[in-house]
Amino acid sequence: MKTTTKLSWKSLVALTICLTMLLVSACSNQASEGSNEKDSSGAYKDKLKISVASTINLKDGELDNKFHQYWMDKFNLEWDYNYVEWDSWGEKLRLWINSGDLPDVAAWNYIHGDAMNYIDQGLLYKFPDDWKERWPNVAAAYSLTGLGDKLEELKGGTYILPRPVYYENKPADPLVNQIGVIALRKDWAEAVGFELKDVYTTSELMDYARLVKEQDPGKVGSSLVPISYNAADALTNIIMPNSEHARVESAFYKGEDGQYHWGPADQETLTGLQIMQQAYKEGLLNPEFYTWKNSEGSDNFRVSGTAAITSLGGLASYRQDVDKAMKKNLNVESDDVVHTAIVLGDDGKYRNLEQVNFWSALVFSPDISTEKFERIMDLLDYSTSKDGQMILNMGFEGEDWKYGDNNELVSLLPEGTSLEDKYPSRFEGLYLLGDDFSVINPAIKKDYRDRAVLHYQDKAKLGKEGGKLAPYDWDVQLYDSKSKNQATFDYEKEYANLILQSGDLEANWKKWVESKQSLVQPVLDELNNLK
Repeated sequence: MKTTTKLSWKSLVALTICLTMLLVSACSNQASEGSNEKDSSGAYKDKLKISVASTINLKDGELDNKFHQYWMDKFNLEWDYNYVEWDSWGEKLRLWINSGDLPDVAAWNYIHGDAMNYIDQGLLYKFPDDWKERWPNVAAAYSLTGLGDKLEELKGGTYILPRPVYYENKPADPLVNQIGVIALRKDWAEAVGFELKDVYTTSELMDYARLVKEQDPGKVGSSLVPISYNAADALTNIIMPNSEHARVESAFYKGEDGQYHWGPADQETLTGLQIMQQAYKEGLLNPEFYTWKNSEGSDNFRVSGTAAITSLGGLASYRQDVDKAMKKNLNVESDDVVHTAIVLGDDGKYRNLEQVNFWSALVFSPDISTEKFERIMDLLDYSTSKDGQMILNMGFEGEDWKYGDNNELVSLLPEGTSLEDKYPSRFEGLYLLGDDFSVINPAIKKDYRDRAVLHYQDKAKLGKEGGKLAPYDWDVQLYDSKSKNQATFDYEKEYANLILQSGDLEANWKKWVESKQSLVQPVLDELNNLK
């Protein structure tokens, strides 16, 4: 027999009051666990634990220093840090995003097709519509990327923060990719009678490598590596100077005829491959160069001292890293033995990519709480401000740096050291890349900064005066289709395989081009039919 219990109106009122009190208490507890309420001094009352993923490798204890503590105390947060190996960066983020396991915030090497799919599937956090008013410093830097505005047009909102390369210290106009700078042993060059210049053709560098191979001025014997490039370096410094459309970033391009073409099929790419194969056959490249990863190529130059040429890149900080490594490992002053230069094609023309002002991006978990998102954005906004940039890149005034008599920045760090030595893995800035501040950072030797700016300015000049700069084509970069996603190749591996094959290189290259046409041609057809 079913019994029904009737509640009096007094009981109903009492029950309602109890439920209300429970809800208020629950909400209060929830707020106390994760609110962004501040006290009278402007400090956050509640600590938040925020998960973050980056390619910066934090070792045990590296968060336990004044620099990291400053940021964690200022924003009352604790990092749950997730290190991502450089070689598995793209795949790890792809797995996390697709499985719904993305940390609260992560640095991601932006891939447009994936971004469109992630947004459509609700796998990335959608920013509030008024975010630019609330975090104006981030918004100002974001606006310089170009990509941010384009994505808003496509998706009607903000889901991704492209990371700006330059903000207030752009070194040249047009801005050209920082790749295509090499370092060579100038003491060895002087010993073999090789002229020091600011620019060299790919074949001139091979001539230098041959002289070093024949004479071994460094007396390193069988350990000698005349040209210490891995497969990516060889693409950057041998093939690319001869074919500006040989890289993935510019492989599909609009020619002078108004039609789209595929750069790896151009005769100029074959020229680069021929030079690269010649270097390999002559033993100027290491027999196993194509197996090297990360810094193995440059380590022969700066750690073991067995290389005559290595790929460097255009940032002053890279040059300073070489200086520190050579002092530590070889006990030599790099200024006495290192010369940097730009690489030209064999026809004497400069080729490169016009640099769009972003590299990689920040993405947020779609499940991130409002409180965590706002706390991260508060940190990003401060890190992008003038004061934040000074602390992020210079450390603490009076301790790590000061203003000089003419109000110039003066580093107080021991000579030859950087902020990274004192405070390892300074990832808190997260957003604006360090390239921008490296132009003015006094902790980097002025000669290195001046030389880096000179290389940028020479690139811009050479690019405008008869050079071949591949423009950043937004139509191509933002075009997404199944065909385009399928026509994605690991060019550095493809090119290495080509030059290692037996038989005639040109014939092998033509067969390779033909083998890719089933994937490439549909993309060309689609691009050529764009309105």
